[in-house]
Formats: sequence, structure tokens, C-alpha cells
Amino acid sequence: MFWGLIIEPGKKYSQTVDSSFHISKATLDLSSATDEDITLLLDYEGQQEYILCHLNKSNKQECLDLNFQAGDSISLFSHGQASVHLSGYLLGDDDDDEMTLGDMMEEEEEDEDEEEDEDVDEEMDIKDLRASLVAKAVKRAQPEKSNGKAQKKAKVEVEQEDDDDEEEAEEEEEPKQPSPKQLSKAQKKKEKKSPKPAGAAPAQQPQKKKEGAPPAAGKPQQQQQQNKNKKQKQKANDKTKADVPKSPAKQTLPGGLVVEDLKVGSGPESKKGDMVAVYYCGKLAKNGKQFDQTNKGPGFKFKLGQGRVIKGWDLGVAGMKVGGKRKLTIPASLAYGAGGAPPQIPPNSTLVFDVELKALN
Repeated sequence: MFWGLIIEPGKKYSQTVDSSFHISKATLDLSSATDEDITLLLDYEGQQEYILCHLNKSNKQECLDLNFQAGDSISLFSHGQASVHLSGYLLGDDDDDEMTLGDMMEEEEEDEDEEEDEDVDEEMDIKDLRASLVAKAVKRAQPEKSNGKAQKKAKVEVEQEDDDDEEEAEEEEEPKQPSPKQLSKAQKKKEKKSPKPAGAAPAQQPQKKKEGAPPAAGKPQQQQQQNKNKKQKQKANDKTKADVPKSPAKQTLPGGLVVEDLKVGSGPESKKGDMVAVYYCGKLAKNGKQFDQTNKGPGFKFKLGQGRVIKGWDLGVAGMKVGGKRKLTIPASLAYGAGGAPPQIPPNSTLVFDVELKALN
């Protein structure tokens, strides 16, 4: 559950903690800020004053990681002429906190395992279908006789049944061509029937192609070889496509967080405990109004999975690779909750962040 407090200039906020809470961030109110630095301080148990952070117009936000337990006596105040907004969450009162980051990641891994099992089943179905088509093609193919002498072996290609039927129809319509040996015998008989004077060289007359004459004997074989090469290339392409693993670009994690990969990076992959540096742009999902942005310099740095940012960031940035870009749609329960972070973020706001992972340290 969200926790927040606005520290106004010249005021000291003291209390004995009733419910344990965590302070995550301190943000300078730019509407009241001047050029001077604002110092945020803590008086713990009345023993000593501690400096928490310094804020100014060029450094308007600081991430904090402070836990206060029930019974602690604390005072929060600032030095300067501008207001400071503190935000965080209560510890142990939100039902969503019962699910730890580890539980969420385990559920995500189970979902990925189920998707991999589905991919394996689909691949097995494709292999079974191919085996069935091969068996049918072998059973249907029969040796073809030519003039009672030569027999041609049927060529079996693993293709769809419709393609096989079309090829068989084309082969049946093709006129049978005489073999080179038959042409040679017929030519010898013709020469015997038409004797020529001794010593006379046979005149070579150019052969005129008659209309409707069948094509040369070598062309059908060349065409068949081309068709075979084309089918083998198509088969290799289909196999390559089938072997490409599916990687969903958009998925919904436990808690309602929607993660969409706009660009998959080529660098190292981020994991819990890494110090990450990101560029980001934050907008309200309701009207698209931008409330925060960092796109210059080293970027915004935080330790992943340690609760130093909102839960939606800890979950959504995990698994990104350096150079990658992600769109995170974060529900209020994983962002600033029912209280929001006024004035920029209203209560119960769903937030949209475009995040680019720049580096891992």
C-alpha cells in the first residue's frame, strides 16, 4: 500500500511509527524551487540528525531505501525554501506483498515451460505429418515402362498431396519421346533405303522445326531437375522457419504488468542484483501525459530487484539485454497505488514507461 508525505519548508514532522513503512524516493517540488539546494534530514530516536539527500533543479529526484519499524521515533524536516515529496509503501499491509519477486519469477518460468512444451508438441505433429505423406507417396509411385525395354524409377518428393497430383497429371499429358538409340536405328534404316553414289559426302541439311513437333529429348529431364531443385530449396526454407523458436514480443506477468519488447538488445542480460542504467519516458496511460523523462548522460541508475524503484520496474526491467527497448504498462498496484504521487501522478494511475537499457555495472 502506498505511503507518502510532503515536507514543507520550516516544518518538522515527528511521529512514533504505528505501522512499518518504506521510503523509496524523494522528489523536489519544482513549482516552489529556487536556485538554492534543499537538504532533507532525519532525526532518529532523538539521538542525532542524519542527512538523507541534497536536491536542486538539476538533481530533482533521489532514490532512498529506508525501512522504519513500529515503535521507531523519527522526525523528518528540510533546510531550504521548497517542498519535498516523499513516497514509498507500507510494509506487511498490502496483500500483493505476500507474493515475493522470486514467486513472480517462478510463475513466469512455469508459463515459459508450458509454452516450450506446446512448441515441442507442434514440432512432433509436423514430423508425423511429413512421415505420413512420404508413406503415401511411396505407395502411389509405380515404375513406368518405355517400349517394353527401359524402366524409369519413380522419383518421390516429400510435398503436399495437391502438388504431387498436379505433377502426375502433367507427366501423363507429356508425349513419350524416343530414346537416342531408337533415333539412331531409325536413321540407319533410312540411309539403307536411300543409297547414295560412292564417295559422295552426305549433305547436311538444316533441320526445320515442324509446328507441333515434340520438344528435344533432353529438355524434360532438365525441367524435372529444375523442379526438383526448387522443391528442395522450398523444403529447406520450411524447415528453417519451423526451427525458429517462438519468442513472444508481448506478455502479461503476474500482477497485471504488461511487458512488450520493442527491440531485443545484443548485450548482456540483466538479472536481480545488477546495477542497471536506463533511459526512460513515463506517461499516464489515461491521457498520455508525460510526467518524467531521462534521456541524456549516464541515465538513471538503480539496483535491480532490491525495492529501490516501484515494483513494476523491478519486474519489467529484469531479463532485458543491453541495447534493448521495452514498453512497460504498470497497474497502480505495482506503481504508486491508491495515493498516487501528486501532483504529477493522480491516485490509482496506470503508468506507461518506454525503457531502454543502456548499461550494466
